[in-house]
Amino acid sequence: MRHSRHRANRGFTLIEILVVVVIIGIASAIILPQLSSRDDLRAASAARALMADLLYAQNRSIALQKMHYVQFDTAGNTYSVLDNMSPANIITHPVLQAPYTVSLGTGSLSNVKLASPTFDGQTVVAFDAMGVPYSWSSGSGTTALAAGSVQIKAGKNTLTVSVAPYSGEITVQ
Repeated sequence: MRHSRHRANRGFTLIEILVVVVIIGIASAIILPQLSSRDDLRAASAARALMADLLYAQNRSIALQKMHYVQFDTAGNTYSVLDNMSPANIITHPVLQAPYTVSLGTGSLSNVKLASPTFDGQTVVAFDAMGVPYSWSSGSGTTALAAGSVQIKAGKNTLTVSVAPYSGEITVQ
């Protein structure tokens, strides 16, 4: 009897430890997703998608040796890729086979908004046959880009997609 008493005081059994680990796992699976609204991931996803679309327009300009444009509409929370501005001609998305217009704020990008698209004060960025960025306005046409960026907002999270002048390098910050 003395021997069984010491055995009971030595520690926890493997089953007891596993039960505690399972309870902690279940609690964390329920509680952790509620701690964050995942707006940070939505903003990052939208910024990466925008960056990819800008790179696509730039690469298509180089490949086809033709000016391409990305037009932003903050009121509609959309942007479109065009190969002509006058008259406006939205290109066909290579995967979806539909007009290349991206709508934010719906589906997996809910709560995501376009904010402050500015390319030297304009809402259209253009890329020439060498991939060099320009701002575009209906009054003056294309002008060499001095500074360009678009903010993506989701809740309290904001990311900025920037287009560098001359080189056309596209970055997310």
